[in-house]
Amino acid sequence: SSCPAAEDAAVTGYNSSGERIEGFTALSSTPAAAVVVTGSKIQAIRAVLKQIRKASPQTFTIVHSNQVSNYARGRLDCFESGARMLAHSLPCVHEALARVMRQFDRGTASPNPSQHTYSCPTCGLAGLSENALRAHYPLYHSMELTEACGCPICGKGASEFRAFAVHLHNEHGPVEEREPTFPAFSAFSWVICRRPSDGKVLVCHEPAAIAGGKPNFWFPAGRVDEGETFRMAGERETMEEAGVKAKVTGVLVYKLGDGVVPRVVLYAEPVEDLAGPDPTSVPKSVPDFESCGACWLDVSQFDDLTDRDYRGRGTAELYRAVASGRLPPLSLDTPSFAALEEMVERLTRDQEFLVEKWRAEIRRVWAMLGKDYAARLEME
Repeated sequence: SSCPAAEDAAVTGYNSSGERIEGFTALSSTPAAAVVVTGSKIQAIRAVLKQIRKASPQTFTIVHSNQVSNYARGRLDCFESGARMLAHSLPCVHEALARVMRQFDRGTASPNPSQHTYSCPTCGLAGLSENALRAHYPLYHSMELTEACGCPICGKGASEFRAFAVHLHNEHGPVEEREPTFPAFSAFSWVICRRPSDGKVLVCHEPAAIAGGKPNFWFPAGRVDEGETFRMAGERETMEEAGVKAKVTGVLVYKLGDGVVPRVVLYAEPVEDLAGPDPTSVPKSVPDFESCGACWLDVSQFDDLTDRDYRGRGTAELYRAVASGRLPPLSLDTPSFAALEEMVERLTRDQEFLVEKWRAEIRRVWAMLGKDYAARLEME
């Protein structure tokens, strides 16, 4: 059921029922709902991906190769050549295939009370329920820069929302799966997660739409939700974006934008290295609204990347500084950090924009932080 598609690469095709397509090749005239590409040579894998994408843009392409999974440059190159997912393991492949097949299920796996069906405005895949389209879009398209489009469900035009992917995620489908309303007060947690057992660091592939047009590398990071602390937000974002259960154990840098928007760079370690092996230390493979996946990398691999391969400037330098010990994590057990956590937990509950109040609160807490972390405060 698998056959060579190019030297050192092989493909296995699956139809919309999840059955293997016998004799499938990258040049087959029979369209596949999903294809798994395996092999040891990245160039051969990329050649197969390009063939499949050209012949069948609606096919979900999965790369399952240790050579790709653990290689920073190879991961970006495979996404560029048409991969929609980079799998760390066979269970990840099986999970993705199940999600792909679920969108074709007309029964309980993909309920459709309204009986309406829609086509994806980007790839044209048809017959999708509202919930199926909502699941399909980030799974298939978060790793590519898509053209602006209107919403086939509610009829709103592209000019009526910030981005179709965000609109679809937050305005359609199950209410409990949507993002919470952003607090009036903005604060952000960034996380440098390092695995003590081998020194590797955790990096995410950000959705292309917010990362410069391709799924570039970035930290697990995000907004502090209402009533959260920086530490809580950092651990939540590490699970959501990287699929890794981590524990924040230190702080690296405090950043303050425009005197009112704090960003705290935290240090974390995976739970597996704190309390024994844990399956949640395997990074995310299946793309979703939060990210296109994640991986553990040795910082030496950043030498193969350029500034254009990261969502923001200074990413590699920060990772290197932490990995080398030049930027060691500092203790969270200080009165000033406790004051910061109390402040953000309280201010994110404000329902109105109280900028002057916020500035006064931040000045007070920033002065306290200056006594404990003077060398780690940055003004932006």
